[in-house]
Amino acid sequence: MKFQLEGFAEFERTLKEMGQMYRADLVAKGTVVRAAKSAMDVALPDAIMSAPFDEEHTDTTIAPHLRDTLKVEARIPSDKDKKSDYVRDTDVAIAVLSAKASAVSMSQEFGNARTPAHPFLRVSVERNIPKILDTLKAELEIEIPNMAERIARKNNPSRRKR
Repeated sequence: MKFQLEGFAEFERTLKEMGQMYRADLVAKGTVVRAAKSAMDVALPDAIMSAPFDEEHTDTTIAPHLRDTLKVEARIPSDKDKKSDYVRDTDVAIAVLSAKASAVSMSQEFGNARTPAHPFLRVSVERNIPKILDTLKAELEIEIPNMAERIARKNNPSRRKR
C-alpha cells in the first residue's frame, strides 16, 4: 500500500519557525503529537470490534478481555522508540494503537509456534488509513494556528486574553 503525502515542506517550515520563537519540543507536543493522537483514535473503535472476545470468559476481575486493554497514545519518539523498525530518527511524533503487552496479545497479533497470527491492530490501522490521514490533516489545521496564537500571546503580553 502506497500513499503520496504533499505539503510537508511548508508544514516543516512552519513548525521550524514556531520552534525558533518557542521551545521546539513544546511546539511539537502542542501540534503534531496532539493531532497524531486524535488521528489514531479513529482506528480504536475498529480495533475494539476486531479484537478477539471470549464469550465464556465472563470474570474480567481475573483477566480483562483483550479488547478492554486497547489504548492510543502519541508522543515524541524516545531513543528506545527509535530502535524500532517502524520509527525513524527524523520522526517528530508517533501515535501507537496497542493492547496490554501479554503472551495472549502478542500471540494474537503475531502468532507463535502453535497458533497462527490473527492480527487485529495492524489491520484496524490499515483499514482506517484514509480516515486517519484526513483526521491528521484536519487536526493540524486547527492545532498549528492555535499554537501560533499561544506563542504570539506569550511573546506579546498585550495580546493575552483577559
